[in-house]
Amino acid sequence: MKPLVRLLLAICLTLSSAVPAFAQDSAKLGEIERKVDLLTQEIEKIKLGEAADPVAETTASGAAPAASKVYRARTNKVSIGGYGEMTYQNFSKRKQNADPAGARDEADFLRAVLYVGYKFNDWILFNSELEFEHASTGKTRGEVSVEQAYVDFRLRDEIGVRAGTVLVPMGLQNEFHEPTTFSGVRRTSVEQNIIPSTWRENGVGVFGDLGPVSYRSYVVSGLQAMTNTGVTGFSSSSGLRNGRSSGAKSYAEDLASVTRLDYKPVPGVLVGGSFYVGQADQSLIVHSVPVTLWEGHLKAEYRGAELRALYAEGRVGNADTVNIASGFTNAAKTSVGSKLFGGYVEGAYDVLSVVKNGKGHYLAPFFRYERYDTQADTPSAFANNPANSRVEYTAGLTYKPIPQVAVKADHQWMLNQARTGVNQWNLGLAYIF
Repeated sequence: MKPLVRLLLAICLTLSSAVPAFAQDSAKLGEIERKVDLLTQEIEKIKLGEAADPVAETTASGAAPAASKVYRARTNKVSIGGYGEMTYQNFSKRKQNADPAGARDEADFLRAVLYVGYKFNDWILFNSELEFEHASTGKTRGEVSVEQAYVDFRLRDEIGVRAGTVLVPMGLQNEFHEPTTFSGVRRTSVEQNIIPSTWRENGVGVFGDLGPVSYRSYVVSGLQAMTNTGVTGFSSSSGLRNGRSSGAKSYAEDLASVTRLDYKPVPGVLVGGSFYVGQADQSLIVHSVPVTLWEGHLKAEYRGAELRALYAEGRVGNADTVNIASGFTNAAKTSVGSKLFGGYVEGAYDVLSVVKNGKGHYLAPFFRYERYDTQADTPSAFANNPANSRVEYTAGLTYKPIPQVAVKADHQWMLNQARTGVNQWNLGLAYIF
């Protein structure tokens, strides 16, 4: 009770000293009320004690806002957070070439996710992400996945050790994939088909902050180029995406390393990049399949204006042997790309940032341009499919009555060199806690 008594005394002293001044200048009334509000909040925190729970607003150690709550929790305490998103997609009836699109409109409770963590002490904690997709566990409609499950040993701010099922630290969305953290109903196509988000693997590594520079560097189980034990392997249209084992009985014949560096030169600006290198044959074929993937990214915010940009490029060695072993043919143009690339630039502006009585509301129109190709190069004996050289334009609006809840709407123009793209409208509801 001693802290509570001290705060009450502080309130009395603040009020007693302010009364004469108020008599001289009534404008100080607002300052007195502000101080009383702050002190009242401190009293409430003391009353709540260990029942007080962090709010999903800030980030820590490469984790998104809701996933970061455990880092700010009290010791010997379970931390619970989560996020979810519901989407509606309305497809055009015609393709670019005016042929029937044949796509059905769809409403989907895309994800319902729980973060469960435990802070053992000041330097050891556990964090996990349990994801329920498509509102069901049926084979054709949904699944339950462990998207993260790791232990941190935070030796000091400059260095810590992380081990478990970890998110591969590449791009702007793989680690920060909570739906309130990005514009648009759907995640960017570049960060699904070039950087295969959400990408997680079993591994171990180090992380830390060195002033304005942060880093994460892991050794993880490698990708799997071939179809085997539930992993589909590399493909012409989705690149490396289906080579993820997602921590489920991952083959570890081939390992990989990934390192990320971020630099914050001034508040609101982040620039960085990452590099992945490994093998992906996993002893399923005779030849090795070396894979490299790198990306550079920029994120900046200033007075309501937001800018994001990213470029990524990957190489797959001995792609011809993957094609032969997988039965991919030149006639069907299904070759794995020996080179793939993609990039995007996006701008948004919170129009309520200039409104004095906006009361924390956020309303931002945005526009995004994406260009990517999962068959930028193919082995000499294999042709590429022009449908895999794609350009997308997305324009929309994001409204947040509070930072933890977002309502989104956008339109996407989906173009490719085969002229088979299908435009679509999207609506979304998202939350974190």
